[in-house]
Amino acid sequence: MLKRKDKSKSKTESVFGIWAGQLSRAAAEYFRARRRTVWQGVIAGLTFSAVVYGLVRLNDYVHRMDAYDGALALEWVDLPDWLTLPDNQHVLDDLVRAVDLQSTDRMLDAQLATRIGTALAAPEVGWVHAVDRVRIEPTGVVAIKCRFRRPAAWVRHGRYCYLVDGEGVRLPGTYEVDDCRVNALLMVDGVSAAPPNIGQPWPGADLASGLRLSALLADQPFRHQIGSISVANHRGRRDRSRPHIELATDRKGSRIWWGRPPEDDFGTEITASQKLLLLETLYRQWGRIDMNRSYVNIMTWPDRVAMPAVMQSSAQGRLLRG
Repeated sequence: MLKRKDKSKSKTESVFGIWAGQLSRAAAEYFRARRRTVWQGVIAGLTFSAVVYGLVRLNDYVHRMDAYDGALALEWVDLPDWLTLPDNQHVLDDLVRAVDLQSTDRMLDAQLATRIGTALAAPEVGWVHAVDRVRIEPTGVVAIKCRFRRPAAWVRHGRYCYLVDGEGVRLPGTYEVDDCRVNALLMVDGVSAAPPNIGQPWPGADLASGLRLSALLADQPFRHQIGSISVANHRGRRDRSRPHIELATDRKGSRIWWGRPPEDDFGTEITASQKLLLLETLYRQWGRIDMNRSYVNIMTWPDRVAMPAVMQSSAQGRLLRG
């Protein structure tokens, strides 16, 4: 008697066989793909290594070429006029030392421009307000363009004088007082705060007032007769009955009583413009803004001045013509 076949079991074995075949094919395909990936990675790695090696060799070759192996030279682009004067050559000398360009520096150094820009922008350099551009030219020239801090005035503190720019930032150097008197810059005397570090703002409203006045006086025809601006009594801190600011002339012991700082005189004194006009009138009529007297008071009237009582015998001189 023949046995009856189990159809469900045969069907299961058939399905299992199909799955097994598909799994086997998938595994084979997976391993083939893995082998391709591994070989592709090996080839890519070898190719990358060859490219890097070639670039290194090319870089070494280029660096050894005469055109790229020479010493570099500095060039300052668009220097302001005041820095081209022989008397200010020491400023450029200071900046060259700050750049610290070495004989071993080469134009293909990718970090060279950044290094130079960072060195010049350091506050302790003092002379540089901002570095606009450092460019390494194909000719081997390091071209540097900066905005510089121009000296605006001397500041006397104690036994010495210091340079500041128009914003009151201290510039490099410590100078003897007598050496500063022959310079074209005005001196601000009597500031209360001590000198800051180079490249830092000198604090104090007294210096700020002195610098504003110095800027107003700079282009006046009588400027050469003014030696210094005294802010020792700024805002009446020593004596409220005395002028807040005085101008010392080049005649020993003679002062101009200026009064309150510019922009701080509204409603209390004549304006800074009126004071300048008074001084110009004195200069043209008398030849001297101090009229050869110990002091001249220009704080009160727009058309006349006050002076010591010894001058009263020539009272008509107190009234200005024109």
